[in-house]
Amino acid sequence: MSATPLSPPVPLNLRQIEVFHAIMLAGTLSGAARMLCVSQPAVSRMLATAESRLRMLMFERVRGRLQPTPEAQRLFCEVQGIIDGVRRFNTLAADMAVGTHGELSLVSSPSYAEWLMPVAIRRFRARYPEVRIKYRPLPFDALLPHVLLGHADLAISSMPAPPSANVAARAIGQGFIECAVPERHPLAQAESVGAADLLGQTFISYGGDTPFGNLAADFFAAAGLALRADVEIRSTPEAMGLVRAGVGVALIEAFGARRPSQDGVVLKPLRPMLSHRIYQIHANTSPLSAMAKEFLATVKRLLKEEGRDAVPAPGVHDTARVLVHRA
Repeated sequence: MSATPLSPPVPLNLRQIEVFHAIMLAGTLSGAARMLCVSQPAVSRMLATAESRLRMLMFERVRGRLQPTPEAQRLFCEVQGIIDGVRRFNTLAADMAVGTHGELSLVSSPSYAEWLMPVAIRRFRARYPEVRIKYRPLPFDALLPHVLLGHADLAISSMPAPPSANVAARAIGQGFIECAVPERHPLAQAESVGAADLLGQTFISYGGDTPFGNLAADFFAAAGLALRADVEIRSTPEAMGLVRAGVGVALIEAFGARRPSQDGVVLKPLRPMLSHRIYQIHANTSPLSAMAKEFLATVKRLLKEEGRDAVPAPGVHDTARVLVHRA
């Protein structure tokens, strides 16, 4: 008659491993109980359960103390790494809960890389200096995949995501298109700039396949004009460099040019005003992390201080409308 095969040992849970570790360190049940802040009978029951699960004796009593068996000694060589891992887990979780540790990956439209994002990051870092930040300004065709692939926790964008994209997008404020002119240019003395004022000027503008390029086209169309860019750019910093060099005048996103001194460039409001929405975008497969929420709150406070927290209703001068029109 063949022997009945033994059932395999039952794995221990983390609490039972913790008890085993405490007994190995303390050498007695009472000492382990004090380390774990539980009763001695509770430790004794946990040890009995662990030995039953593993189907091996782990300790022998020798003169009032628990003597580890060779099997227990071998297991102890492995247990310290487990305990250290649990401690690191709990430390990281505690740090993240109070915002003292972690990493935050951010992307934005290039136009927000000159002022809005740097100021928001500076303020955020003042509150959470231990949080490491990765930030990249990206065009929208690269920004959205960055979010979808999980490479960015949060995006601040000048464009909304298409309805089919697997992301959550929400308007959080508004920006304005303004006219940048060299400080010695005749338009530098004007209170505001209309579409007709730009006729005959060397005109710098965003490409027609961009939201700001579409806004510029709508601006001229509303005045019954059609003005093609003499110099096409992709982001506000490029336009500012060209205007500073005296190449021409540009319609730009004002946040992208915001600075204490324009370095030879004067910004003029448009007539009529040309606004657009600012969006937050993140993957909808998981909620925003606590740190991402804190950074988003920082951006919103900054927009409110600038009077840009109001979201414009859909209309002629709005990037959301432009995208629907293009679709």
